[in-house]
Amino acid sequence: MSFSMREELSCPICLQLYLDPVVLPCGHNYCQVCIMQTIDNADKTLQCPECRLEFQGVQSLQKNFKLSSIINGYIASTSTLDTKVENQPKADELYEYPVVAESQTGKECDIHHCPLVYFCSTDMALLCSKCFVEGLHHNHDLLTFSVAEGEMRHALEVRSKVVSNRLKMTDFLVEKVKEQQGLSEAVGDKLVKKAVTTVEVMARLVEGYRERLQQLLDEEQSQRRNSWHAGVGALEEQQKLLMDAQQSATEALNMTDSCSFINRFVLIEEKVRKAATVSISCNIPTKAPLNTKQMQEGLRSEAFRAEISRLAEFLCILFNPLELTFNSCTAHPNLQLSNDLRTAKYSDTRQPHVEHKERFTSAPQVMCNQGFSSGEHVWVVEVGPESMWSLGVCYKTIPRRGDHSRLGHNSVSWRLQWKNGKLTVCKSSSNVVLREMKQQPLKIEVALDYEGGTLMFHNIKGQREHLYTFKVAFKDTVYPAFSIQSNTPGSWITLQCGL
Repeated sequence: MSFSMREELSCPICLQLYLDPVVLPCGHNYCQVCIMQTIDNADKTLQCPECRLEFQGVQSLQKNFKLSSIINGYIASTSTLDTKVENQPKADELYEYPVVAESQTGKECDIHHCPLVYFCSTDMALLCSKCFVEGLHHNHDLLTFSVAEGEMRHALEVRSKVVSNRLKMTDFLVEKVKEQQGLSEAVGDKLVKKAVTTVEVMARLVEGYRERLQQLLDEEQSQRRNSWHAGVGALEEQQKLLMDAQQSATEALNMTDSCSFINRFVLIEEKVRKAATVSISCNIPTKAPLNTKQMQEGLRSEAFRAEISRLAEFLCILFNPLELTFNSCTAHPNLQLSNDLRTAKYSDTRQPHVEHKERFTSAPQVMCNQGFSSGEHVWVVEVGPESMWSLGVCYKTIPRRGDHSRLGHNSVSWRLQWKNGKLTVCKSSSNVVLREMKQQPLKIEVALDYEGGTLMFHNIKGQREHLYTFKVAFKDTVYPAFSIQSNTPGSWITLQCGL
């Protein structure tokens, strides 16, 4: 019976008595360090080693305090009770004995100079037979050397196993921490590289804009300078003509001899008449400092503003990533979710999801845990190259079964869809074909402006391309929602996190 009981209290992995037992959602128990090693060696899907039922991860493991108490009781009950001299030690005291370097049988008692044959676990002292007879350790827990050594060895073995398992767990955690450190540094380096690259692109755009501005200003100023020079030159020629005519007239008027005056008048009359009747040039340049309309066209200011705004928005997203995760309670039974709840893929095998009132049962759809009732939000979705998919937003009141539960086929959802080589949008069951495309969008940016009432989709794989914009007066919290309509190996949807 003792062997059968020990078998029942042994871990199926290490075949030793349970140490810090934990229970899986399926009900099977394992040593904590054993199941942690199993989790570490798993690729993606975590399964019970016995029944193969999937579980979510370390967070789903619960410590089995009841089983731990039973094991302690079992250890206490299997101690060699009949060889004790007096009182039996308590079960928890088996773990409290200090390590004795070696047996002292044959050595003498310091008081009676007799051979030492007993061990007092109460005072942690070695005794001879006279010490026992004299009652110096009355009502203490006395053991013979053989029993004391056996129990101490057992306690040391148990403690050694605990230390060994804790060492394994520490080694495991050290490796995990180093791995996480490496990943963290890699992500940090990638973040810095993207941010620096973006700022450098912005700097090149600004420098290009500055160079174009300087060039246009130089050209404008050169044209105006030439215009002013031409105007001033014409006025100076007229000024010279008038001054010459005036001087000739003055000289003639100062003449006193009548004959000489008449001859002089005949000579200068045409010149003075022409100077007196010629129109003065008004070809003076405008006082306006610059032709701003022409400069704006040359600077392409609108395109510059749009590109700078896009890069600034990208930086904002980069440093304030939107942490979206799939809501497993809404996932259709044929949708398989990753452990981090960021990837969904279609499976022909129905997943063992628990029943839930929010679960989609007709359309292969899933919603996110996060919803938005105000503000501007941007998230990026990557899809498999062989996927047929739908993505958009919906209210929490969307139906969960029936044809009208599909995204866009009701009044509480809006979606963009890629299916059979066509890109379509749909709301309130009104389906509109946007265009036929040779290649499907593989990375889609979704931008929600709740107060502005817009839901915008961009293809950002390669050159940025606007796909469609819904204009909606949102009245309730909206949740990102997704659907997969294909069952090929390349059919999946991943929510991008930050980078």
